[in-house]
Amino acid sequence: MAMAVLLPVLANLAAASQNGDVHFASREPRYQICAGDVMEVNFRFTPEFNQTLAVQPDGFVTLQSAGDVKVSGLSIPEATAAIIAKYKGILNEPAVSVALKEFNKPFFLVGGEVAKPGKFDLRGPVTLTDAVTIAGGFTVNAKQSEVLLFRRVSGDLAEVKKIDVKRTIEKNQLAEDLTLQPGDAVYVSKSWVGKLERFMSVTRMGMYFPIPIK
Repeated sequence: MAMAVLLPVLANLAAASQNGDVHFASREPRYQICAGDVMEVNFRFTPEFNQTLAVQPDGFVTLQSAGDVKVSGLSIPEATAAIIAKYKGILNEPAVSVALKEFNKPFFLVGGEVAKPGKFDLRGPVTLTDAVTIAGGFTVNAKQSEVLLFRRVSGDLAEVKKIDVKRTIEKNQLAEDLTLQPGDAVYVSKSWVGKLERFMSVTRMGMYFPIPIK
């Protein structure tokens, strides 16, 4: 039933896109470093400074002879610039290259009243209704007007948005079909949620998702 409702919306979305009527939300094309990633830092002219670094839970790495620098949330070019800045007082015009050796695959979570709640790889643009479809669609108990989107704004804080997906589907409100970002979590309620604070501690998200949220 849920799939039958969603498929026409997705078909309309594709048709509107071809006609140039839809403008998708812009997405950050560069991968952002996060805790647990492993980076290789190589110095072209001073290989004795070459090092392999694991990003610590607080987002910092410890550079040989240069101390700590925060790299989480940065793209590779931004992290390279930050590392070069740390070595400018130590090396003369340091030539540095940074490469990811290990990294976390982008993902999103869907929980609550969907057929197949879980953690899914984020491969290309995925909207909120796409995420529900990927998770098997709404169950018969789903309150489609009470869907929560959790988006991290820091290591321990998430922004919470309540979205009326039922209206998005029925009225074809394509602009309200938000595009997910890596780490987003979608929760489909079974009953009225009530008023929520705009920001929530990440640890409290465990009330909605019985699976790891990292």
